[in-house]
Amino acid sequence: MKCFTPLLLLLFASPVFAQELSLDSAQQYARQHYPLLKQRQALDEITALQLRNIRTGYLPQVELNGQASYQSAVTTVPIKLPGVNIPELSKDQYKATIDVKQLIYDGGATAGQRDLQLAQQQTEQQKVEVEQYKLQQQVMQVYFNALLWSEHIVARQQMIAEVKQRLERLQAGVNNGTVLGSQVDILRAELLKTAQQLFEAQTGKKAAVQTLALLTGKDIPESVQLRLPPAAQDQADELRRPELRLYQLQQNALQQQSRLTATRSLPKISAFAQGGYGKPGLNMLENKFDFYYLTGLRLNWTLWNWHYNRTERAILRQQQQSVSAQSEAFALNTKAQLLQQSSEIQNLREAMEKDREIVSLRSRVKAVSAAQLDNGVLTMHDYLSDLNAETQAVIAQRTHEIQWIYATLYYQVIKGL
Repeated sequence: MKCFTPLLLLLFASPVFAQELSLDSAQQYARQHYPLLKQRQALDEITALQLRNIRTGYLPQVELNGQASYQSAVTTVPIKLPGVNIPELSKDQYKATIDVKQLIYDGGATAGQRDLQLAQQQTEQQKVEVEQYKLQQQVMQVYFNALLWSEHIVARQQMIAEVKQRLERLQAGVNNGTVLGSQVDILRAELLKTAQQLFEAQTGKKAAVQTLALLTGKDIPESVQLRLPPAAQDQADELRRPELRLYQLQQNALQQQSRLTATRSLPKISAFAQGGYGKPGLNMLENKFDFYYLTGLRLNWTLWNWHYNRTERAILRQQQQSVSAQSEAFALNTKAQLLQQSSEIQNLREAMEKDREIVSLRSRVKAVSAAQLDNGVLTMHDYLSDLNAETQAVIAQRTHEIQWIYATLYYQVIKGL
């Protein structure tokens, strides 16, 4: 029995998700399912490998070199001494060496490369964060579309129920000969039209739920209950958009690249050791193969490179100014969006206040129309007109309420969560 316990728990637990879904859960599922999440892991691994390569700059570098050459002339002694045989060097020469180099001082170039790599990694990671932020906006939009379609479904179902109830009464009157059959036909036509509208709403919700399932990677049934989130209360204007953070990281990366460029004009000191075997060895007068070695310090200092470093830093300054301009433009456009969204929130709040009164009036008018229809003093067309007006008023009321909540949440999205 114990082996079946996990399966039973899974069977009982699975309908819980199938019955209800919140906006926060949908956004969390979508973030976890987003393919670019794998890119974040790849970026971390790439950076780790690149830093490993950069750290090798502090380690000894070992090279194996070989050379065979033939030269047109060799060094000779232009004098002859009696009893002294000065050998003539061969024009073919050979050497094989093992060279070991150890960096001692590079002006901070290696450390600068490491810092630049880390800055570039943060920039790339923030780009992924910007894309995931856009995903959250998309999920929220689809989620609220599904909520709106759900309200349409409820309103159409209520209207269908009332039309069916009225149809049963009229059908009894037709059977008794007190009501014309054309009145029943009018109601049946209205019932079919409302059924079409219901099907359209159900199709719209189905498409929205399927899109949510695609974005979240979850098997979400069409019957899922979507919880209406509470409205956001904070409407401060402080911007916390990930794009602004991205611009700042791009600035940091350019500054770090400028510091790295400055290290190119600094001297570099390294120690070296060379062991070799060749013909001739270090003694050029011995025309034979021999082992040799040498060791010492080496200084490299570029004194003139035609202002290359100066030009490179000027280019980086221009790029920094360009990024700064992009950041300022983005902040300006975002603040303009906040003003427009604030106005939209206010308009929807005013509409909601009127909706309650409109629905109340439409319901009273429809009730009177229904009574007059029963008493034979009102035509079926007039009754259906009042019934449709009430249904539209209810749909408008619920639509404005959902749109108002969406508008307050979208204000937070524009500002930055």
